Amino acid sequence: MRYLPMHRVKENTVLAMPIYNENGGILLNANTVLKQAYLKKLSEMGYPGLYIYDDVSADVTIDTLVSEPLRRKTMRALKKGDVDCCRAAAHSLVDQLLAKSDISVDMVSLASFDTYTYAHSLNVAILAIIIGINSGLNYDQITGLSEAALMHDIGKECISVDILNKKGRLTDEELKIVHSHAQLGYNKVKDDFRIPDTVKNAILSHHENEDGSGYPRQLKSKDIHYYAKIIHVCDVYDALVSNRIYRKALNPADAIEFLMSNSWVMFDVNYVRKVIECITPYPTGVTVKLSDGSPALVVQQNSQNHVRPKVLRLDTHTEIDLMKVLNVTIVDMLM
Repeated sequence: MRYLPMHRVKENTVLAMPIYNENGGILLNANTVLKQAYLKKLSEMGYPGLYIYDDVSADVTIDTLVSEPLRRKTMRALKKGDVDCCRAAAHSLVDQLLAKSDISVDMVSLASFDTYTYAHSLNVAILAIIIGINSGLNYDQITGLSEAALMHDIGKECISVDILNKKGRLTDEELKIVHSHAQLGYNKVKDDFRIPDTVKNAILSHHENEDGSGYPRQLKSKDIHYYAKIIHVCDVYDALVSNRIYRKALNPADAIEFLMSNSWVMFDVNYVRKVIECITPYPTGVTVKLSDGSPALVVQQNSQNHVRPKVLRLDTHTEIDLMKVLNVTIVDMLM
């Protein structure tokens, strides 16, 4: 299978992964033959691309990070704003990811539809858990991080969708309202004695910057809990690589460059480094442009160096391991 942007998916192509709606329900199952009417409707709904089967990518396999039932359960909990269900889902996410022997993140595979809050919150939780695992946190620490990451935007349910999804520039008053979501989320959980204070604090502080320029309390690095620091990096990264109503997604490599250039200002550099270790900038199944001008399909990641995966040249149908062929590099994703 491979990932193609919507404009490159042809009629009668066979869908390789299910397509979900904003509630976590399935719109189209895997193995559905994509008629023109389906493709038109999906484009209108804002789907950036799909995983499809074809002869070129017949040997490419992509492992989903979380099971379909858990994904749907988590999305329903977020949709309802049910704190207890969110906490239970957060723990299940940790258990599923800890069971995997080797986890790196193809963010393009996390969600094929960009729901403003729900899919984003799930993506942020998954990435935060993986960073927590790779940072050597213990089980209790990772589950706390997962709870905070999954509920980090829970305060947005109190804000008008018209403001959250506004295409144009926000007014000063609208921006103030959007910024209030951190405090609103904290207010929703602050009196629940079952939720650890570290989780509550991270929900409140996930937009604080290292240099004190963040909100709502303008905390500086030493006063920001590491849960909030991890969530901040994951939150911005996922926002950058997701389509928004007001802009197109960046490719993962450009998003990583943004994180790196804002280390010590917005982000804790230690967690930026962890993102770089965990993220695959050129996800398995996407088409890329090589430095010799050839198009190629990413067929397998190299765990030692995610920027040099194994690729299949589409002009010659020859496989190249970029860890061994050092005079060829990837220069762009063809999206």
